Amino acid sequence: MRGKLSALGGVNAKQRQLIQYLRTGSWVSMSKLPIPVSPALIERITQYGWIETRGEGQAFEIKLTPEGLAALQTPV
Repeated sequence: MRGKLSALGGVNAKQRQLIQYLRTGSWVSMSKLPIPVSPALIERITQYGWIETRGEGQAFEIKLTPEGLAALQTPV
């Protein structure tokens, strides 16, 4: 995992903020997030394997993966 994070350049501030909010491990509705999140950010961290997604429209939800938790725990 560390090699993957190095190749990605680490976790940026916006990604870290979102991942911290998702630490509970539960599915969270996009409409309930306390921060604005762009579709591009969601797509990017989904590609990294840091979150899972399900649903669409108002029912779109995201959940932190074990890889996402590991990314959060890497030193800044």
